[in-house]
Amino acid sequence: MAPIHFVSLISRDDKPLYIQSFDADMETADPLKKTENANKFLKYNFLSHMAVDVFASPVSLNLREQQQSDGVLLLFIQDDVTVYGLETNNGLKIVVGTSGDDAPSAALKTLFSNLHKSYLKAICNPFADLEGQNSEKALQSARFDRNIAQIVEEWNK
Repeated sequence: MAPIHFVSLISRDDKPLYIQSFDADMETADPLKKTENANKFLKYNFLSHMAVDVFASPVSLNLREQQQSDGVLLLFIQDDVTVYGLETNNGLKIVVGTSGDDAPSAALKTLFSNLHKSYLKAICNPFADLEGQNSEKALQSARFDRNIAQIVEEWNK
C-alpha cells in the first residue's frame, strides 16, 4: 500500500487540532534537509486546509454520491499526494495524505477507524490532566503521537 505522508485532525469549527508529517527526518543536522522537512510540513499543512475547503464546499456532497462511500472519501490529488478524508458524525475531520491512490477501501476504512479510536481514547481519558484547559491539549502529548505513529507504521508495512 502507498505510504502515509501526513495525518491531520480538524475540529468541527475547522480548526486544526493535530497535523503530523511521517516522511520527514526531523533528527537531521543538515540545514538543507531541515529546510526540505519544513517545506514538506508546510505543504502538508496547506493540503490539510485544502481538505477543509473540500469538506465545506457543496462539491463534497457530490463526492459522497459519486464514490458511494461509507465515510472515507478521496478528496483530491495534489503534487503526487493523494488526500483522503472522513468527517465523523460529531464534525471531526480526519485527513490522511498518501503517495498513491491504489489503497483498498476496506483498508482505508480500518485506517480511519483506528485513527478515530485513538482520538477518542485521548479525548475521553478520565485520567488526563488537562488542568481546566480544553480537550485539544490532550492531542499534544507524546502518548497520542506514539499511537498515531504506530497506526501509520502498521499501514506502511
